[in-house]
Amino acid sequence: MTKAENQGKPTQQHGRWRRLAFHLAAAAVALSPLAAGELVLRLCVAAPPARPDDPYVSFSDLPPLFVLDPNGSRFETAATRLTAFRPQTFPANKNTRTFRIFCLGGSTVQGRPYSVETSFTTWLQLNLKAAQPETNWEVINCGGISYATYRLVPIMRELLAHQPDLFVIYAGHNEFLEDRTYADIREVPHVLIRLHRAMLSLRSYALADRWLARRQRRRRRATPTVMSAEVQTKLDLAEGLESYQRDPVWRRNVIAHFRHDLAAMTRMAQDTGIPVILVNPVVNLKDCPPFKSEFRTDLSEHDRQQLRDLWDRARALEWTDIHDKIDLFEQAVALDSRHARLLFLIGTCYEHIGQWAEAKQWFVRAKDEDICPLRILEPMRDVIRDVAIQHGLPLVDIQAMIEARTDDGIPGDQWLLDHVHPTISGHQFIADALCRAMAELNLVRLPEHWESARRQSWQSHLASLNDAYYAQGLARLKRVRDWSRGRIHQK
Repeated sequence: MTKAENQGKPTQQHGRWRRLAFHLAAAAVALSPLAAGELVLRLCVAAPPARPDDPYVSFSDLPPLFVLDPNGSRFETAATRLTAFRPQTFPANKNTRTFRIFCLGGSTVQGRPYSVETSFTTWLQLNLKAAQPETNWEVINCGGISYATYRLVPIMRELLAHQPDLFVIYAGHNEFLEDRTYADIREVPHVLIRLHRAMLSLRSYALADRWLARRQRRRRRATPTVMSAEVQTKLDLAEGLESYQRDPVWRRNVIAHFRHDLAAMTRMAQDTGIPVILVNPVVNLKDCPPFKSEFRTDLSEHDRQQLRDLWDRARALEWTDIHDKIDLFEQAVALDSRHARLLFLIGTCYEHIGQWAEAKQWFVRAKDEDICPLRILEPMRDVIRDVAIQHGLPLVDIQAMIEARTDDGIPGDQWLLDHVHPTISGHQFIADALCRAMAELNLVRLPEHWESARRQSWQSHLASLNDAYYAQGLARLKRVRDWSRGRIHQK
């Protein structure tokens, strides 16, 4: 390279940097009015609240969950809501020593198949009293039987008027229970959804989004699905299990609906400065076969017959021929990888030989391919994690915690009475996890050896429950099992 070339190269680089600086300065000048406008809006205009509307569903004649008692001194569960909820009560006027927690969710929160007395909400209240007795802890159970997240949104809106100090949301199992349509909802690419959520942090964009939403509601030709005030699940109807069919579009929309409503609940609470704890629910993986399985609709009759032959040969083998059994089942999966029962059987085989990681993978796949999904799906767990990260919320991952406490890492009957409802000790475990999450948020102090006081209060509480309480719980457990298998209408 010549001397002239060496002298010219720095000059060319300097020229490129000058051009880049010029373009950046021009961009800054062009954007400065927008930045100034954004600053003025932040100083002069309050942030718009979370959208109260749900583009997916609306409700007809929805009564409040809590009403004043005849004396006007306490709120109590409305008589019209006792079909789905258990009686709860709290003072109308909250004193300064009171810390009020509302726990929202479905029948798991309520404590089914038992009741509130052995739900994690009761154990959490006993924990908090043992740790910090000078505080008046109120833990109010808002668990509704078969209540999906879209039914919890109006409940949280109502609860905001009752001076909450904390919300706990344990949801995700009931999203597929009720029939509703999503014909008017267009599928939006996930990257655009993420961009939209990020842009909502700009006051100008959030106000524009609010204005456009109002115009869209006025122009909308079709209305969302109108839901009844009380839940009517598909499984409550004759032929309910048969009504479940593989529908990937409906499934995607249900998950999108879950994301919308979980984020809406979070924003409602944060707009009023109320902390929220999200819970990732636990499910029974290894001791709960899928509720309904279907072959692929595009499977040829030849392939379907071959699959049945492989299945029959595998089931005819003894457990001593476990590897041959697995080989035949996996040949069948090569023909149809979406048959939930087949996936579950392979998981059972790997569990039998102690290959826990492989077994768990097959059990999870079987759960997610269940045509009647009564257990939270893995994409919905991702939604809970995404919402927690996006809004900076604590996430109590009960599924992961219980997996870590299980010898094979696969939750089953040791922790759950059926597909989703924890045992009493499982509820106590959830309460402990929530108590520690509250301590991390500096909402409660956990003194040294507080567990011993907690243990004594647990024992006293259990001793106060009579045999009829447990007998009624076991009777409900049988009904839940019949209901989930579509047998409630059988004689």
